[in-house]
Amino acid sequence: MSEQRRKERIAGAFSASAGAYDAVADVQWMVSDRLAQRIAAAPPPAPARILEIGCGTGFLSARLKELYPEAQLTLTDISASMLERCRTRLGDGPLYRVLDGERPEELEGGFDLIASSLAVQWFVDLGDGLARLSRLLAPNGRLVFATLGAKTFREWRQAHAALKLDCGTPTYPAPEELPWPPGLSHAVADELLLHPYADGADFVRSLKALGAGEPAPGHQPLSPGAFRRLLASLSGEFSATYHLLYGEIRA
Repeated sequence: MSEQRRKERIAGAFSASAGAYDAVADVQWMVSDRLAQRIAAAPPPAPARILEIGCGTGFLSARLKELYPEAQLTLTDISASMLERCRTRLGDGPLYRVLDGERPEELEGGFDLIASSLAVQWFVDLGDGLARLSRLLAPNGRLVFATLGAKTFREWRQAHAALKLDCGTPTYPAPEELPWPPGLSHAVADELLLHPYADGADFVRSLKALGAGEPAPGHQPLSPGAFRRLLASLSGEFSATYHLLYGEIRA
């Protein structure tokens, strides 16, 4: 599958989920709040121009507007429907752009803060994407992001391995594997969050309801019989790990 086709599928899945997203996105709410706290802990001066990549329905956007009411916000998402939900939440003050955050060349640079919560894991090439975003920073600007790490959904992967089935969960980096742009200072912190689900089927339904069901490139879906065996092995209460990486790049 081409990069463009994959991006179209991701955008379509999130657009289809935009109306119900807020009701099922409890982890996303929490991560955006923790990322906002990290952003707010920075010393003055407050950023004058802020870019958000993958704003979704506006969880982090609302916090940024609250923290920096005088700043000019540019809010972007690959899904027009998600972006419209964000506009409904925040109103007409910010600038809104439908944009693939991995390829932001059409944006004018000079941002004091670029922020992104649980979006850059969808980049085809994370290193190139972070490098492109870093070039949009003003002097002394910061790129602050939350993404998924290598231990994410390890229980789901283990259930596949126990049945000798191929798992379609994308591969995420360990903290030490993040591909930092050369020549810029950077830092990363991580945490593990264990989120409970009623069973394996509930876990799958939750991801689809979020629009986050797109598998790793090249993965072939399991046969119906194999998928039933997988869910049968997870028929009781099931908890899934979210390995959260909080990264920062300084210009």
